[in-house]
Amino acid sequence: MNIKTIFRKKKAVSAVISAVLLIGLAITAVGILYATLNLRFDSSVKSGGAIIAEDSDNDGLIDRMTISLVNKGLTDANIQSVSVIQDGNTLMWFTFDESVDISEVTEIVIYAIGALQQVEPAKTFYIEINFQDDVYISSGYTTIVSDIPDEIIGTIGSEDPFVGYCYLISRTVDDDQYAKKYFPADVGYSPSLWFLLGAFEDDNKRPDLDNDYISLNDYGDEAEFQPYLLDEREFTQGSIGSQSNCIASPYNDSGDHPGLIAFDKYGNWDKSDNLNWGKYGIAYMWSYIYVAGTEAVTCDVGVNGASEYQLWLNGEYLVSGNKHNRWYTSEDITLEAGLNLVMMKISAKTDAHFAGQVLFFGSEQLSNIYSVWPTIGDL
Repeated sequence: MNIKTIFRKKKAVSAVISAVLLIGLAITAVGILYATLNLRFDSSVKSGGAIIAEDSDNDGLIDRMTISLVNKGLTDANIQSVSVIQDGNTLMWFTFDESVDISEVTEIVIYAIGALQQVEPAKTFYIEINFQDDVYISSGYTTIVSDIPDEIIGTIGSEDPFVGYCYLISRTVDDDQYAKKYFPADVGYSPSLWFLLGAFEDDNKRPDLDNDYISLNDYGDEAEFQPYLLDEREFTQGSIGSQSNCIASPYNDSGDHPGLIAFDKYGNWDKSDNLNWGKYGIAYMWSYIYVAGTEAVTCDVGVNGASEYQLWLNGEYLVSGNKHNRWYTSEDITLEAGLNLVMMKISAKTDAHFAGQVLFFGSEQLSNIYSVWPTIGDL
């Protein structure tokens, strides 16, 4: 399996992004990681959307991280200690910040205590935060600090590349978990950077996949909805669960089976995804595919999931399925030059689970195509 994740070297950012993420222009190299954090304690701290990993001294190791948190509880969450875990070793980190205040989006900056406590790139690490009333250990993260590939510079009419991007993940039948018998290609490619939203009709054992929950929340047709980094549009209608903090949350899929996302803890699809959503309801997952250059790519696409599901590309319905051990395919689809938006909608009904995967295949050009996280300025 070839996984090549690349994060931008920071040269310039818009005033909006720099104000929100507080990234200094002097930073030499920045890796940006996104995940849904679920901090479980009485003060009710949730993820504010981003983790920023920085190599501020340009030695190839991560020595500073910024964590965006929001406290929706009744009391401040007091920080006791911070550490980072990598290769089974506990690395000593610290912060000057004292707490996550009530009803505030707070950015906590943590630092390595000396050169020997820095985080190595290309290896999974975990962030541990000790609060006054609980201990939180994050999902695993992996980052590579690298220069910008030439073909991604100047995307979407901008001098800056995307904030987060990586090549599509190459996969073979050996990388599949449940549908090996019907794996549709010798080699296929899957996105790893997603936006996740759900679960609507949370805990409903018989949700209706045909309901448009995007429209129900007054954000237009689901087929035309475009999530983006720092998207603050909240979803409150449709018995939505709190798993994605009621927003379309960015997620970097780096579990045991990259390319396959398992939302809940009940199935065996990919327990390392560690999202632990509920077992029933409706979930959305979106991924942007970026084709560099000016030529479109014609290929085939396959979809597979744990329950009933539908697949859309650039607002057009492609294919649906309802068996976890089958791949359902659509042939001769077109990935346009520039951004393309894939949307998979999953219904987890009785005795089913949330899990989904999308595979592009049938073209040699797919090995040079990117999975990206756009900002609103890129759309």
